[in-house]
Amino acid sequence: MKMSGLFIGRPVYWALAAAVILVLAGLGLHQAHVRDFVPFLFAVLAIAAAAVAAVLYLYRPGERATRETLDPDQAG
Repeated sequence: MKMSGLFIGRPVYWALAAAVILVLAGLGLHQAHVRDFVPFLFAVLAIAAAAVAAVLYLYRPGERATRETLDPDQAG
């Protein structure tokens, strides 16, 4: 099985996912969820809204968004 069949999506989507993870990790490392919960909550909501907006903006009609199920017999 090719990696492109497993990890579908344009590289910009993977970069977006990495950016979201890095921002959330930074917030967690600075303990924002403990010190300032309300601003942390708004930051998480803003990150989620920005990510959804980016995907909606970057999506091309007809673009493949899912993959077929994995066949256990071929996963070796």
